[in-house]
Amino acid sequence: MVAFVDPGTIGSIGCGNSAQRSRALSIRFQNAKPGQYFLLPYNHLNHWVLTVVNPEAQVVYHMDPLKRRLGSDEWLEVVDNGIKLYKDKAKKISKKKIPWENMAGVPLQHGATDCGLFVMRFMKEICEDKELNFANKWARRGNLAYSTSDIVEIKTDWAKFFMKHHAS
Repeated sequence: MVAFVDPGTIGSIGCGNSAQRSRALSIRFQNAKPGQYFLLPYNHLNHWVLTVVNPEAQVVYHMDPLKRRLGSDEWLEVVDNGIKLYKDKAKKISKKKIPWENMAGVPLQHGATDCGLFVMRFMKEICEDKELNFANKWARRGNLAYSTSDIVEIKTDWAKFFMKHHAS
């Protein structure tokens, strides 16, 4: 089961300080079902990455289409504290250190401006995978790549969604 976290509530610009953003995350996690994953698209310094969180299991997966290491210390703190606040409120024991797994096998972004499209594609693949096997699929470095048609498909899906919901 997969849920989405609005990047407008957790972003580094306009969403408050780290503590406020952690609280927003913990509130979003409150209705989590066992085994549920939350997709957190996050923009840091004009670059989109995807963080996937299982708050019950206290596990975090990091997906960067440029295959950089884990995000900024501030982002790690926001997510870790969001999980800890959620666990505290639910009166459950939280881990001292929450493990972050870098998904080094995600397809590599070659262009300078396609990171958002790659993150949307990652989210689509996770949502369509009934087994939620993304961690095994993308854990190790590999030669996975998106074709031009894969990226065009995401652009088309986005355009259709936008026209359906926002065109007058």
